[in-house]
Amino acid sequence: MAQQISYTTRDFQAIRLELINYVQTYYPDLIQNVNDASIFSVFLDLNAAVTDNLNFNIDRALQETVLQYAQKDISVYNIARTYGLKIPGLRPSIALCDFSITVPVDGDSENLQYCGVLRRGSQALGAGQTFETLYDIDFASEYNSEGFPNRLKIPNFNANGTLVNYTILKREPVVNGVTRVFKKVISQTDSRPFLEVFLPEQNVLGVTSVLLKNGNNFTNIPSAQEFLSTVDRWYEVQALAEDRIFIPDTTKTSDNPGIKVGKYLQTNQRFITEYTPQGYLKLTFGGGNQSTDELLRQYALNGITLDISKYQNNFSLGSTLKPTTTLFIQYRVGGGLQSNLGVGIINQIGTINFSVNGPNAQQNLNTINSLQVNNVTAAVGGANAPTIEEIRNLVGFNFASQNRAVTINDYEAILRKMPSMFGAPAKVAITEEDNKIKINILSYDTEGNLSSNVSNTLQSNIANYLSNYRMINDYIFVNSANVIDLAFDVSVVLDASQNQGTVITNLVEKVQNYMSPSTREMGSNVYISEIRRLVQEEVGVITVTDIKVYNKVGGQYSSSQTSQRYANSDTRQIELIDDTIFAEPTQIYDVRYPNKDIRIIVKNLTTVNFS
Repeated sequence: MAQQISYTTRDFQAIRLELINYVQTYYPDLIQNVNDASIFSVFLDLNAAVTDNLNFNIDRALQETVLQYAQKDISVYNIARTYGLKIPGLRPSIALCDFSITVPVDGDSENLQYCGVLRRGSQALGAGQTFETLYDIDFASEYNSEGFPNRLKIPNFNANGTLVNYTILKREPVVNGVTRVFKKVISQTDSRPFLEVFLPEQNVLGVTSVLLKNGNNFTNIPSAQEFLSTVDRWYEVQALAEDRIFIPDTTKTSDNPGIKVGKYLQTNQRFITEYTPQGYLKLTFGGGNQSTDELLRQYALNGITLDISKYQNNFSLGSTLKPTTTLFIQYRVGGGLQSNLGVGIINQIGTINFSVNGPNAQQNLNTINSLQVNNVTAAVGGANAPTIEEIRNLVGFNFASQNRAVTINDYEAILRKMPSMFGAPAKVAITEEDNKIKINILSYDTEGNLSSNVSNTLQSNIANYLSNYRMINDYIFVNSANVIDLAFDVSVVLDASQNQGTVITNLVEKVQNYMSPSTREMGSNVYISEIRRLVQEEVGVITVTDIKVYNKVGGQYSSSQTSQRYANSDTRQIELIDDTIFAEPTQIYDVRYPNKDIRIIVKNLTTVNFS
């Protein structure tokens, strides 16, 4: 007779009962006593306990492979890696600070010889937190590193009214954290595929630069300029199979001083970083001793060039570290929720690198000692490492995006990740037409207004950067978008008991905020009913009688015109359609000069005659 075994019974009591039934069915003459006092009961309990334990561990092991049910940190991290998610660590806060120095006069102006350069990485302190400058701060320049004006010159007079010196103020961003360098000598044993290097601290924000220098007898760490150069440089990538890095092209000149020309560099000197569940940052280097091009270098030395990519597929995961070399890893530590601070808290100078090269050594020292700092915005953005539940939700989103530009939204999301040194558009509109990806962008001018005058360098950088992510049959075109300047006439009846000057000021501010370029996107319509609601809600406004909108063109304004027809072609008053001014995808509406282009007209209804 065939013996029947149940494969669905899993808990202790059910397994014990199944064993009893099995023995009584197939061995009734051998076992007659199955009560708790019998020796057979011991064997039943042992078998049931072992089976129950095995079932539990099988269930737990399977559970840890499923994203929704995994409980252990290491399981969630491993699943995240499988789906290609780069888990972030601590995040630093960022603030805007005013850096100021006092310099002597040169005639009736400041002496530019004493307007030194505060090098990047200089520290500002507050509430036990350390912040570092992101860029070099040149007090002689009216612009910051991104090409925007950020310099204020304040004359100082003595009691007799004589000009004695100037205070030069520069407003610059600072980021929480401290830069450190980890040094490791690479031995013959370390020169192996996929070498993993762990940084010795748990609060690492990220790696800023990696150098591999020949020799192992270095007593000093490389200078800041060496870490910024391309000599002996290794580059961080998202995956070791990625061999192209977007870097500054120093051979080309930019048409905007704040934007660097970018290019893709193909390199085998690459590494990836990832955080462990314990909070440490791990670097993993390449898996091949030499690329195929390096193996064929001898051909080039003999005057014979050979492009191996024409003859075979080149599969490379980067180079391994060479022996008898020294690895220098520059990284930053800090961040977390505790790095968020209020206004005016960052007010002390820490370790700085301030170069002042005037003709008088004592005055150079006086200028350096006069350096002061104060944060004019709160330090915000600091956050702890994501929790397991946050990672669990990030995995699904990351897997869906695939780091590839398939949809219009993908193009915009990837464009936003382009490093800021290569420029950043103020506004972006992306449309698709017959596999042509049309990207229309705007910039800010020196006064902070939206402008169609976009740097050619920025347009070229965007096209080059996106070329690495586009679908094979997509063609990318980058052009300027259109800014359409508007003016408003808002007619209202006010409560005579209210301060009319205050009410009018508040109304101008409300309309200005609604039209603010910081919140308005390309292609956004202007809803007059929404403006009417905002105006009506202001205390002191009895009623809104009329709102007229005009298209300002030429002179100080943009030359772009709305696509909507005019109610009056002489004044360019726009004819409203369903109380709306519609915008095309490549257009954005703006009020360039709010103080004169938002006019509040106060009407008096007390003289209305009903006869």
